[in-house]
Amino acid sequence: MAEQNSFYSDEARQEGAILKRRSRTIRKEPDQETADALVRRLCSLLDAEDFFGRYAALSPQEKLARQFLASPDDKSKSDFNCAVSPKVRQQVPLLFQAIAGVMEERSGTMVQSTAEINGEGFGRGLLYSGRVVLVLKSLRAGFPFPFMTEEKVIRYGVECIEEGLAFLNKYKEVTALHGLLSLEG
Repeated sequence: MAEQNSFYSDEARQEGAILKRRSRTIRKEPDQETADALVRRLCSLLDAEDFFGRYAALSPQEKLARQFLASPDDKSKSDFNCAVSPKVRQQVPLLFQAIAGVMEERSGTMVQSTAEINGEGFGRGLLYSGRVVLVLKSLRAGFPFPFMTEEKVIRYGVECIEEGLAFLNKYKEVTALHGLLSLEG
């Protein structure tokens, strides 16, 4: 009996060594060039909304802090009454437009963005090119919005950009003959 138990435990150890550990993956640092492109694109979108040039003299970090990032007060209001603040309603489409712009620069193909969020914080962010959906993010209770730090915005944006470009490269050979509008599905 003891030999049989040791046999099972040896077998279990071998299987355990083969299987991956199911914990959170270690996050790598975002690509600096992509992060800079995302910040540049976000600032240009914010400048387009700044009709009177009030924030024109600010650095990109200050522009993001004043015009884009949510304050702790905005976050607590959103958490408390489950209503989405106007800051979040502004953040969602702007961020996805900026991500689409950086993906266009990197890939050379036209990338469109659609982002919606309702009053309760449920919504969807979608990036597509032709018939190919590159990135699809569901928003539940506004999560991961509202962003309060520039680092989190950059990390989220760069992850979406890398995901979309990887998906576009994966299907580039499928769409090479007739373009992105040729996929059946």
